[in-house]
Amino acid sequence: MTCKVCNGTGERIVECDNHDVVYKETCYCILWEERLKEELAIKIADVLSSKITKERLALSLASIIVEKHSDEEESVRALENSVDAKNGAYLINWALL
Repeated sequence: MTCKVCNGTGERIVECDNHDVVYKETCYCILWEERLKEELAIKIADVLSSKITKERLALSLASIIVEKHSDEEESVRALENSVDAKNGAYLINWALL
């Protein structure tokens, strides 16, 4: 189903009579979808933080990183260097790639 306001573009055109200009802003449908995603992420985080230990969550995340990036030798070397340097932020970014 396509949004009737933005026709699926994600932006709507707004006319400002006070300043006699027309500008684009994010459509309400996109903002609503982002809000729903954020609320779902918060609910998932609550469940995970209350039901899973920190160690098990870390092991699951590490498994995901290794599965996604173990095919390329260069990626494996970069991951090993990050582990040696104890660069946690860099490792989490690898999970998101």
